[in-house]
Amino acid sequence: MPESSSRISCPTLRNAPDWPASSPKNGCWTTSPGYRFGNPARYHPMIKKLLRNGLQGFGMACIVVSLCATPAQAVDHERPLESLVQLAADRIDTVFREVAASTRALGDEYRALATHRSPVTAQDKASWVGRSTVAGNTIGFRTWPEDVSPPPFQAPFPGFYTYRGKTVIDETVVHLRDFERLLPVFRAAYKSFDFSWVYLTTADDMMLIYPYVPMDQAVNNALPTKQVFYTAADFARRAVGWTAPYLDLVGAGMMITASYPIYADDRLLGVASRDITLKQLSRSVLARLQWRDTASAFIVDRHGLAIDASDAALEAEIERVNAEKKTAVLSYRSSAGLAKDADRGAVASRFTWVNEVTEGVLARAAQASSMSGALAMDINGQRVLAARIESTGWFIILVDRKP
Repeated sequence: MPESSSRISCPTLRNAPDWPASSPKNGCWTTSPGYRFGNPARYHPMIKKLLRNGLQGFGMACIVVSLCATPAQAVDHERPLESLVQLAADRIDTVFREVAASTRALGDEYRALATHRSPVTAQDKASWVGRSTVAGNTIGFRTWPEDVSPPPFQAPFPGFYTYRGKTVIDETVVHLRDFERLLPVFRAAYKSFDFSWVYLTTADDMMLIYPYVPMDQAVNNALPTKQVFYTAADFARRAVGWTAPYLDLVGAGMMITASYPIYADDRLLGVASRDITLKQLSRSVLARLQWRDTASAFIVDRHGLAIDASDAALEAEIERVNAEKKTAVLSYRSSAGLAKDADRGAVASRFTWVNEVTEGVLARAAQASSMSGALAMDINGQRVLAARIESTGWFIILVDRKP
């Protein structure tokens, strides 16, 4: 993590020790590696709140070095909060980077399998035909025991589907065998980040998805290779690409997908993808930023699209408006700001203060040549801190409405 005037340099920032490890000794807390700090609960009300929220996982040991190295040291209110907001952004960014790395690994595993295939036998083909069910131009294949009913949504079974007609051909069987061999890797990947689905889409419109999606929900109006989770892959650079935040139509809320194009030399084999259910990730982060009752934290994308908020009224508005529109449209933008992105079909929040805050953050970020730390500013009498989530260009924003 690069140093800056608004960050605290600390080699253990991402893996800070749990603290306090025991009762205070001589007015100081002693952590497991032997650090000694002035008792933070004695010197700053913010730290009392942070301790109650269990923020040692945010690298709070390093923040407290600056807050209470000695009982007599005066504490600057701003610096620890800037560091906390930046740490929150870094935590989310770390998850995004690890999901991207996992998605690349899944694609690389499939590439290795695709270069070592054996011929399809009549017995192989007959076995898969016997496990198939047709719905329109989609064929689903049974992946659970024969004497068991079809599993429910998100059961721990894979979904195998082809979207190219009603006939099982040799190439279909080749992919199905690859899917079976990939399954242990996909299961392990899902368990490592159980946010949502892990899936592979071949260049000829077959899919492996884990956990299970029933047949009636797997039937698409468009081919998988035309869907945003496929086209979001960065084909030009052969790198992981990200979708814009979107509303999951089966009820999982706001999501984002990492997609990685898989090539064998110059031949496109398909795209590996991983979804992240944003609420599951963002809630734990946002809740810990509310260090007092007048504070409110939220996340927006680089256009001001509202992703999540700690404030109950803001959260309810996101869910209500997006559900009514059946897509992610609620934005924290002014009328003038929305006019600049008219093609996105965004809807402004009814909360003027959050629109004004977001406009101020986006404008300030656009003026900055770089953002190596959190931004701090006053907007309409409110103290505002914001940090960029580097992988996606989103912002996490903390507002103290009564500083």
